[in-house]
Amino acid sequence: MSKQVCIIGGGWAGLAAAVELCSNNIPVTVYESAKQLGGRARSVNINNTTLDNGQHLMIGAYQQMLTLLKKIDVNESDVFYRTSQQLDIVDLKTSRSVFSLKLAKLPAPWHLLMGMLRCPSLTLSEKISTLFRFNKLLNTNIKTDISVDQWLKQSGLTEKYIQYLLKPLCLAALTTHTNKASARAFQAILQQTFNGPADNTDLLIPKTGLGHLFPAAAKQYIEQHGGKVLTEHRINQIDFHNDRATSITVNNQSIEVEHIMLATPANITHDLLLPSVYFKNSCEQISRLEYEPVTTVYLQYPQTVQLPKPMMGIINGSSEWLFDRRHCNQSGLIAVVISANGPHMALSNQTLAECISNELSILFPHWPDVLSSDVIREKRACFRCVTNVDNNRPSTTTAVQNLTLCGDYVYIEENNAPGLPSTLEGSLQSGVKCAQKFIQEHT
Repeated sequence: MSKQVCIIGGGWAGLAAAVELCSNNIPVTVYESAKQLGGRARSVNINNTTLDNGQHLMIGAYQQMLTLLKKIDVNESDVFYRTSQQLDIVDLKTSRSVFSLKLAKLPAPWHLLMGMLRCPSLTLSEKISTLFRFNKLLNTNIKTDISVDQWLKQSGLTEKYIQYLLKPLCLAALTTHTNKASARAFQAILQQTFNGPADNTDLLIPKTGLGHLFPAAAKQYIEQHGGKVLTEHRINQIDFHNDRATSITVNNQSIEVEHIMLATPANITHDLLLPSVYFKNSCEQISRLEYEPVTTVYLQYPQTVQLPKPMMGIINGSSEWLFDRRHCNQSGLIAVVISANGPHMALSNQTLAECISNELSILFPHWPDVLSSDVIREKRACFRCVTNVDNNRPSTTTAVQNLTLCGDYVYIEENNAPGLPSTLEGSLQSGVKCAQKFIQEHT
């Protein structure tokens, strides 16, 4: 049969699958319902300003992302500013730094050792105890999943390290509050970051918007290698016959298909598959997934305004993480990220922007007034990464031979390993693995 593949969804997972297939001379057609590519990690134009619909933190451990960028001829130095990880957490109540950790350019575990020894937030005895206990925490297998709160409570780590570093990191990485977040998933993220090569912990700060970082370059690569990328093409339904997908209805027009990779968000995948009897189990799994929002508040100050570091963490306020967009050629623009549900969701955009502006005026009283503000809320930004969430994540394969799934919510691991939470790296890994499985089976 012809190896033409139809990919439904032009987010990072769908584009990653298309790039992998095209690099193996397998033609694809990507259908995206929106006007722009990128899904939940895209650039949007608001009031003649290009903003990202969310501020994604990327690190050197994102090897799949870096490999794909290289494949599509994107130089890392052109799109990222790479710097050693330095986490500074400030308490809004006191306007003082409560935790600071800068990792050294050394292989694991020496980078953490040196970083901890230079950490001004802990006493010498706390540093020694934290190093020992954190290493044990990272490398002790979690047989039965529990909440991150339970996991950290039994770790013996100092309360400073838990409250000022690990809990904020968990909320940022899993977009799930620690009383419900999966300890297995968080441990996997920490292992990926701290147990790998020295540059795994580096921060990769985008120099360009998310839309240009990967989606635009991926589209160009796909089209140069014989594929098609079609925006504003909405899939209305998928038809099946004799355990096979036979056609899709695109903008109310029927098109025959040979193989489908469904790279839509979990809720859209559920709605497309629900009418078919073949996907009862997959739909039941997906229906049990819950979702969390990510809110990004953009505050435009005069161009002279900048953060003391590329990013900072905040506790005891509505603000959680501050990012300086000057590296993205947007001087004076500060992005403030708030993960998951919380009281901020009940505030209007204007009230929330004013609240965040007031918090920053407390931390930086010398800053001039905000010139303008924008608020972007992705209400279903991530699946809620709760304990045992992997049980509700469908696999790549389905009951229909010529329809496979990819996306950050799809479980792609082996040997019961914990899956990644909703991250760009997880999306890219899912797309590539889905494509590689197709290549193995059809070439």
